[in-house]
Amino acid sequence: MDLHYQREITVGTLVLAGIGLFVAGTLWLKGSTLRSPARTEQVRFTDAGGLQIDNEVRVSGYPVGKVVAIVFERPGRVLVTFTVPPSLEIHSDASAAIVTSLFASGSTMSLNAGSESAPLLAEGQVIVGAAGSDLFAKGSALADRADSALIGVQAIANQRTADNLTATLAALQRVLNTLNQRVPATTDEAQRTMIALRHLSERLDSTIATMPVGNAVERADTLARNLSTMSLQLTATGARLDTLLQKVNRGEGTIGKFASDTGLYQDTRRALQSMQALIDELTKHPGKIAVQVKLF
Repeated sequence: MDLHYQREITVGTLVLAGIGLFVAGTLWLKGSTLRSPARTEQVRFTDAGGLQIDNEVRVSGYPVGKVVAIVFERPGRVLVTFTVPPSLEIHSDASAAIVTSLFASGSTMSLNAGSESAPLLAEGQVIVGAAGSDLFAKGSALADRADSALIGVQAIANQRTADNLTATLAALQRVLNTLNQRVPATTDEAQRTMIALRHLSERLDSTIATMPVGNAVERADTLARNLSTMSLQLTATGARLDTLLQKVNRGEGTIGKFASDTGLYQDTRRALQSMQALIDELTKHPGKIAVQVKLF
């Protein structure tokens, strides 16, 4: 084969391969395949919401097909055609819902294939679409609940509540009026008290200023000196008395001899006893003693 034709064949083969890869990549990115889907099914919604052609169809959260057509029949009736894989069995109690999310680029259709106990979906039978978890539908339901809550609040805030509020405000007004009456009187009493305290302070200052503080200090010094002198004198007197008692104990002096001489004590005792006997005798015989008077 000529070298020139060999190069053309090689270039043509590469171009065709590139075209094939381009088509395959485009189909893969769109989620399509070269083979035709096994079948198409239909579902009827009252509102298509944000559902569009080529949106995903999910079963248990897994993508199994695409939306291929959306037909508006009349208000409250929208027919959606979608594809499913050949192995997917759809039963007669199947349902579908439109799911909208803020984090997704578009809506998706969630398909519930039905229970296994129910018969398979007949050919040409249309699936009934249910109200899905559309974000706007949830917002509408939430708004309805908010309206119901506001109605309940309005029902609670009835005439009785208004009357109680009015009575409370009236009581508060009476308290404020009482305070307005009492505060001026209390203020006047406080002012009078402060004036009296100021006058008392002035009198104390004048009294302290006129007191002979110097003379009082001098008299206190004189009294302290006198007390000191008296203390010294008492100390000397106590020392002398102690010396005198020591001499008495040793028998020195008249008082000491009288206190320490037992003979003097005995003589005095005998004299007192003789005196007592004489007195007793005179008492018994008053005429017995003769008194003689002699004249020289």
